[in-house]
Amino acid sequence: MQNYLLKQVVVSDSHSPYNGQTVDIAVENGLITAIATNIEPSEGYKVLAYNECLATPCFIDTRCNSSDPGLEHRETFHSLAQAAIAGGYHKIALLPNSNPVRQTKSDIEFVMRQNSDNPIEFLPLGAITHNLKDDDMAEMYDMKLSGAIGYANANYAIQNSGTQSRAMQYVKSFNGLIYSFCNDESLTGKGQIAEGPIAVSLGLKGIPPMAEYLMVQREIELADYHQTRIHISKVSTEKSVELIRQAKAAGTAVTADVAVMNLVLTDETLMDFDTNLKVMPPLRQANDVKALWEGLADGTIDAICSDHHPQEIENKSVEFDYASFGAISIQIALSLAIEGRNRFHPSMDDATLFEKFNYNPAAILGQTVSSIAIGNQAHITVVNPHKQTILSRFNNRSLSSNTYYIDKPLPYAVEATFNGPFHHFNQ
Repeated sequence: MQNYLLKQVVVSDSHSPYNGQTVDIAVENGLITAIATNIEPSEGYKVLAYNECLATPCFIDTRCNSSDPGLEHRETFHSLAQAAIAGGYHKIALLPNSNPVRQTKSDIEFVMRQNSDNPIEFLPLGAITHNLKDDDMAEMYDMKLSGAIGYANANYAIQNSGTQSRAMQYVKSFNGLIYSFCNDESLTGKGQIAEGPIAVSLGLKGIPPMAEYLMVQREIELADYHQTRIHISKVSTEKSVELIRQAKAAGTAVTADVAVMNLVLTDETLMDFDTNLKVMPPLRQANDVKALWEGLADGTIDAICSDHHPQEIENKSVEFDYASFGAISIQIALSLAIEGRNRFHPSMDDATLFEKFNYNPAAILGQTVSSIAIGNQAHITVVNPHKQTILSRFNNRSLSSNTYYIDKPLPYAVEATFNGPFHHFNQ
């Protein structure tokens, strides 16, 4: 196994005794063996000059759409792992929307077996209800015993309050984690983009913000009533942020994440009818995006998820009304977040933003983070704040290319990812 000496990196890790220091880091057989101001290279070490680059613990994704098995033409386990490690990730939570739906212990075990030789670790989420759409609960406890880290109905919101109530009661007995995607379908209808002036000017049906925040309120009330926890995933509206802020202040066990695409663009970008910008929840107005950043800054929103969602070209190269929702993002998620931060909340420092990608997602999912310290596993993402990222058709690791950001420069670049015995270098 190759050993490495990372020269002159700036440690960005609040849990590390070297936080804020410029150091050399020696990595031997996937372990951090030395950290010092200057380390002379030894025989057998590959020296990597990372002057003024930032070293932070690898990222953990709370939400990534699953295509394998059944939809391998969009993404395989292998291609997803390659895209994730190129984006600086160590672990990713996989939604159960594969084909067949991931809803039994054998489905979870199938995912767990993929971890034996992959450079990143898959954390399987099991379905809450049968086939994601029924009201009959899936085998949640059996899935937990096989390695499920939580339960989600992917991009289908549970419409029946009684069903959601029973699911939250059931998992309370073993401290299970329920993901909620908040979308009242009776209000969303056939909406295509966010309700507002842009929808009117484009002649597209709008998705009202209350389709989200009314359900956010429902989930908070259920969690408070049952005295159990709930994770609200892909928050996107100003009022949702305020409701979660109030619930946390009142002591309700609620956590939340936001999809990175909702942090960087507003619905004004849709004037060209680019179907790669058709995402769910939809791109909102500027006041919503600013509220999301304020929620991240004050801890109301805990984490940033990629919501990586590959789609085949046939689902995107159609009229906007008929295009599928979703965009790939995991390989450029950090750069997207930096772009959004620079535009909407420039006062947030890099260290705070990084924690929305590593320590905070880990806390939600019950995972540990290997801090940058001697003797720990080398789970290190090296970020260059002086270099741009450009995702092209040549360096895109995903099998799909449904993104607005092909060939568009973005700030910051992931230079390298060290995941214990695995490593990846971006060119």
